[in-house]
Amino acid sequence: MQSLIVKGSIKDVAKTNDVALTILDAKVVILCDRSGSMLGEAWGHRPRYELEDEIITKLQAKYAGQIVLVAFHDVAYVCLDGVLPPPQGNTNMLDALRVAEPFHDAGLRVILISDGEPSHDPDEVILAAQKFSGNIDAIFVGDELSPGKDFLKRLAKAVGGSSKVADLKNGTLALEEGLTQLLLGAGTK
Repeated sequence: MQSLIVKGSIKDVAKTNDVALTILDAKVVILCDRSGSMLGEAWGHRPRYELEDEIITKLQAKYAGQIVLVAFHDVAYVCLDGVLPPPQGNTNMLDALRVAEPFHDAGLRVILISDGEPSHDPDEVILAAQKFSGNIDAIFVGDELSPGKDFLKRLAKAVGGSSKVADLKNGTLALEEGLTQLLLGAGTK
């Protein structure tokens, strides 16, 4: 059985090139929250993760080979084929930051998409993020009333990044526009 490979993903672009060489052309690493809370309802009575999938798929096609995806729940890992796993488990942001570190060290900007409720102590997560100084942008996709929104703002501020709120109750446009602005601003390594 052939596995699905999303158009524009690192693995898709690498069909004509080496995966490692393709990653060298990437501009951003997007950390995608795939914890159980992403099953929560968003706009159109759809789960948040479905909207995240839709937007990430569009962005990979638009910015082919420029996005490295990292999914995180209980553990974090790179999704070279561009396919994010179904939501499950906890929100292990510490592991997501650990997986993102070599990409950051190679000059990629880090974008975190989450409902902002880490499984670890929030101060511990912010401390771990501080080694990414100026290179983490946070996009909040949770319930407007949750403390996660304030946490992601604190995290972005602590590292000199930006924080955006994508109100998924009103559609996916805000999230897609926010990510596009960040991708365009990723600049050169």
